[in-house]
Amino acid sequence: MTLPVELIFDVWPAMEYEGEMLPPMVDIQHAHVTVVGPGGKPRTIDIVKTFSEDEMMALEDDIIENYDNETD
Repeated sequence: MTLPVELIFDVWPAMEYEGEMLPPMVDIQHAHVTVVGPGGKPRTIDIVKTFSEDEMMALEDDIIENYDNETD
């Protein structure tokens, strides 16, 4: 099953910390899915807490990979 999801996140660029370069970081804040109830009224549900830590890390990796490609 495939659903449209609005992913809301921040990307922090690579930065130097104590003489070492840290890679870019991602903070996924929300993953919204809009569903329509029996009465026909749409509502938005945040499903970010349904993802495991591994799934969140995979999403963050995908975001960083695509973000790097867009900024090159």
